[in-house]
Order: sequence, then C-alpha cells, then structure tokens
Amino acid sequence: MLEKRKEKSPKTEKVATEVKIKDFDDLLDAVGSWNRFQVRLMIMCFPFNLFLGYVYLSSVLINYSPPHWCKVDELINANISKEYRRELSIPKIDGEFSNCHKYAPDWSKVLFSESEIVVNESWPIVHCDAGWEYDTENFHKSVVSDFDWVCEDSWIPTLSQAIFYLGAIPGTLAFGYISDKYGRIPVIVAANVIAMSAGVGTTFVYDMTSYFVLRFITGISHPLYFSMPYVLVLEYVDKSKRTLVGNLGLALFLTISGIIQPWLIKYTGDWKIFSWIIFPQMIIALAVPFVMPESSRWLQSVGREEEAVKVMKKIAKINRKEVSEEAYTSYLKVCKKEKEDAQRNAASFLDLFRQARICKNTLMVVLLFVIISCLFDASVRNISNLDVSIYIAFMVSTALELPADLLSIVGLTYIGRRFSAAISIGSCGLCMLIAVLLKQYVYLSTFFALSGRFFATYAMNTGFQYTVEVMPTCLRGQGIALANVMSTLAQVASPYIVYSSTVYADLPFYLMAAIGLLGVIPGLVLPETADTNLPNTIEEAKQYGRYDRFFWMPWMGNERRYKKQDKVEAVERKEEGGIDNKAMS
Repeated sequence: MLEKRKEKSPKTEKVATEVKIKDFDDLLDAVGSWNRFQVRLMIMCFPFNLFLGYVYLSSVLINYSPPHWCKVDELINANISKEYRRELSIPKIDGEFSNCHKYAPDWSKVLFSESEIVVNESWPIVHCDAGWEYDTENFHKSVVSDFDWVCEDSWIPTLSQAIFYLGAIPGTLAFGYISDKYGRIPVIVAANVIAMSAGVGTTFVYDMTSYFVLRFITGISHPLYFSMPYVLVLEYVDKSKRTLVGNLGLALFLTISGIIQPWLIKYTGDWKIFSWIIFPQMIIALAVPFVMPESSRWLQSVGREEEAVKVMKKIAKINRKEVSEEAYTSYLKVCKKEKEDAQRNAASFLDLFRQARICKNTLMVVLLFVIISCLFDASVRNISNLDVSIYIAFMVSTALELPADLLSIVGLTYIGRRFSAAISIGSCGLCMLIAVLLKQYVYLSTFFALSGRFFATYAMNTGFQYTVEVMPTCLRGQGIALANVMSTLAQVASPYIVYSSTVYADLPFYLMAAIGLLGVIPGLVLPETADTNLPNTIEEAKQYGRYDRFFWMPWMGNERRYKKQDKVEAVERKEEGGIDNKAMS
C-alpha cells in the first residue's frame, strides 16, 4: 500500500510518495478517499434514493383497489345515499359486503312498494353487470377504479407489475453493457429520463394494453436509475465508508419518499395528479454530466487512464490534497501494465464462470440477490393483505426503512456482509411465519409482518452492497446486470405471491417464510467483503476471500481475519495435487 508523509497547511495537505503506486486504491488514498469530494458525491446521489421510492413504491398506491361494490343504476337514479344503496343491494359474505355480487330483484317493484324497503335474502344474487361504485370519499382514485379492474379483472394490476419486471430484464442487460462500454454517467441520465417519461406517460393510458406497454417501458429503467449512481459513489469511497455511503441515502430519502406518498395521493385524491407531481422531479438527472465525474475505476478498466488521472487530479483539488506528479506517473505505469495484461487476457462475461472460486461467488451472490429481491418486493406489496388502513400501513412499512437502513450501517460494519445477509433474511422468514400463526391477534400479527418487512429491508441493503463488492471492476457492470436480471425474474413472482391470498388468505405469509429461511444458505457461503479493496481484475477476484476464517467478523479486527499461514500453504498444495496432513491438522 501507499506510504504517505503528510505536511499540514491551513489549506492543503501535501502527499509525498515514498513508494510506487501499486493500484487504483493507493491513488485514491493519496487524493482523498473520504473527504469533501466524497461527501459532495454522496449528497448528489440523495435524490436518486427519492426517485427509487417514486418508481418502485408508487405502483402499490396507483394499483390500489379501493373498497368497491356493484353499481345499481335504479338505486342511483332514485337518489338513495351511497351507504343505503350498499345496504339494500349488496349481500354479505362472512359479515362483509361482497365486492363482486349484488341482489337482483325487480327494483321498480321494490322501490315503489308502499311498505318499508327491507332486504330480503331470498332475492336472486348475480355478478356485477353494470360496473362498480368506489369509496372515493375515504380513498383515492386509482387506475383500478378508473378502469374497473376488479373481480374478474383483478388479475390485471398483478400482471402489470409482472410486466414491469419483465421490462427490467432487457433494460438491465442493455444498460449493463452500456455502463461497461460507455460509462456510468450515460446510464444514469438515460435510465432516469426513461422512468420519468414513462411515469408521466402512464397518466394518458386509455386501456389495458396501453397500460401494459407503459409499465414495460418504465421497467426498462429499473433499477438502473438508482443502482448506477449507487455504484458510482461506492467506486470512489474508502472501503471503511462504503456501508455508510451506500445506506445513508436509502435511510433518509427512500424513507421520506415512502412517507409522503400515501398522504400525497390521499390529499390529491387522484393517481394522475399524484403522478404528475412526483415523476417530473426526475428531470434533474439531465444535470448529472455537469456535476458528477465519470468513474475513474471504469476509465482505467477500459484503458482511458489519462482521463482517469485528470479526474483524480480534480478530486485532489477538491479535497485540498497536493499529490506529487510521481504518484500520477506511477499510477499511469500501473495502468499501462494492467492494460497489457488485459490485452493478453481480455475479460469477458464468461470469465465470471470460468474459474471455480469466481463462478461460486457469482452464482451465490446472484442467488442471494434473487431471494432477497423477491422477498423484499413481496413484503412491500403484502401490506394490501394486512387488516389495517392502506395509508397507515404504507407509511409505517416505508418508515421502517430508516431504522433498518441505519441498523444495516452498523451491522454491515461490525458484523459484516456474510452474517448480516444470513441473519436478516432468515429473520424475515421467521417473522412472516409467526405473523400467520398469530393471525387471530390482528395488531400482533401486523407487528410481526412489518418486522419481516424491516428485516427484508436490512437484507436488501446487504444484497445491494454485496453484489457491487464481489464483482471485479472490469466486469462489474455486466455482473450487476446479471444479478439484476435474475432478481427481476424472481420479482415477477412477487406480485403473484401477494395475489395468492385470493386462493388462501395465509398463503403469501407461508411462501415468504419458506423463501426467507432458504436464503440463509447463500448468505453463509459467500466471502466476507468488509474492510477489503474492491477487486479490479479477474486475478484479484480469484483470490477474493480465499484465506478468510469462516466465523470472522469485522469487530474482531483484521489480525484475526486470516487462517494460519501453514494452513494456507497446505490448502495451496492440496489444490495443486498434494496433501499435507500434518499442516492441515
């Protein structure tokens, strides 16, 4: 590592290099890996956490099905109040008014009879054939109420969310390639503009098909409008601050986004007005090329080291660091050597699977992210199956982002990524199981269901960070794209997990419990990435976590992290074909 001698002055710190720069992280340490620049960059990314809430969470409210019942035109024309109309025309099932059936007597005789109108349970019961009435006094207009996507058509909102995730598959693949080929900045701009345009455009849909098309287009940008700024920031900060930087914005701004949305849509009363307020804010992404630098790690990985040096010099200036030209020269020499090595051993997508250790890490981090994403999404949307107000449930569910994100900062820092992933995902599954076992106690069951949501959020933060840290820089964009594509495929199932309540009310909770408990396995087999430099090359990725003790956690200190040297050498000899029993004993 780079050894430094600092000479303090009121304005700048002079860094004199006594040894050659060995890698990008050495130069980052020299120009400042946690200083003014990193703080500014982190703040610039806060709005994208807000946008994550807009695009990802708003569909719960936009697709919400308000309380509804069959429309009876004869009673409406008779100027009977809405409450009395429902009492007269809607049969009760298990003490609740039916959503999809109505009484069908001869209303002309009933209304004009001289006796008092009394509900007769012997009246014929039929399906709704004249549309529905909605409780828009206490709830908002949604796309569901606008198009009557209820009862026989209740599958449409669920399918629309699945189509959203299907759109994310080609979008993630395309943007993953673009991010590795042309950089992080173009992806940030394009993904946010697409999400904004589709979000506003959805308010102009006129039927099911047009709605599906707009949901697919919105999905194309998901989750790159948020995850690419997230990646860019993590590539510029000190390894000890990655957890803080990665989760602070989520803790603050995703929480704010989620808390204001239910009350905003309730206050406006209409999903279209609501959409026109939130989505146009994403236009600020057009300013990104002017205020955010391109990733220097990426510039180095594609052979544009001169541009990388220019960026690093700007960072040094912002951080008030004086770095000698010798440091930059050493870095350029390192880049030249790595470029020559890369030309001899050009990295391709298949390199994620050619070597056993990289293949295992790739498959396990993808599986972990698949399980976490599916469980997280299902826990977010499952609030519609809770027997409480949608607005309160939405607010409380999203407000849990704050403590979960803050706790994840502490947990990921001191417990580490491996055990954070296993404990949080397993706890989520356990809470969902307890929630269904205590379903007769409404508030206690709701508490455990929301606790599951809390642990799913913690797990999601772990998954985001793990995916970034395990992949080598040269293939990070494509590796993250692979994880996102597979997790998106899994998320296609999450709306149906929630919708399974129409088959059996408790089924969503049992499914989420099983998925959560299954997720413990990949969490435990991945290498611990806390307090390590990000792997830049395939060779570095091959050694990632190779000599770590399984039960090591960051709070134990780095001196206790690695296996004894004699065991390390024995492992190496064993892999080469020889076994040293004495050393392994």
